[in-house]
Amino acid sequence: MAHTYARFAGVVRTIHIYLTMFAFLLMMFFAVTGVVLNHEDWIAGQTVTRDTTALLPVALLAGPSGPDKLMVVEKLRSDFGAIGAVSTFDVEDASLHIELKGPGRHTEADIDRNSGKLTLKVERRGLLMRLDDLHRGKDTGVPWRWMLDLSAILLFFGSLSGILIWWALPRRRQWGVAALVGGTVIVAAVYWLVP
Repeated sequence: MAHTYARFAGVVRTIHIYLTMFAFLLMMFFAVTGVVLNHEDWIAGQTVTRDTTALLPVALLAGPSGPDKLMVVEKLRSDFGAIGAVSTFDVEDASLHIELKGPGRHTEADIDRNSGKLTLKVERRGLLMRLDDLHRGKDTGVPWRWMLDLSAILLFFGSLSGILIWWALPRRRQWGVAALVGGTVIVAAVYWLVP
């Protein structure tokens, strides 16, 4: 019985070590960006905005089946520095409204389909604001959302394996219980005190 318990503890310890080493960079990223997220006043004023007006070829905006959406977006990217993934492409009879978004980036374009007149606004936020958006998964796309899910799974199993390792140390178990209860009480108290 003792041999089986020791073997189980050894397996859990190995899992914990490699799991947390694998997730180390993600845990550090979410720790740092969590502080930034909690202090958004630190990152105020980091936004750089550029407004542009220009003319686009009318042929690009007309056509029997409507505007060539891909070509319009690529023109905005290559000629005018539009950044981000397309989140909105509204086609009206006389105008187009296009938005491209990414972490810390936002581009908004309004185009008159009859004259080709383009009004473009490109917003670039600072590095901390971009990290803030990544922490929240804002405008990040599917691959980053998978990374967020993976991070949550790794943190859960890293914590669970840590508790199992602690439980395997009978001489320290009493202090571990005290720390676990104390942490739980503090979190619960702060939760109830927040309006």
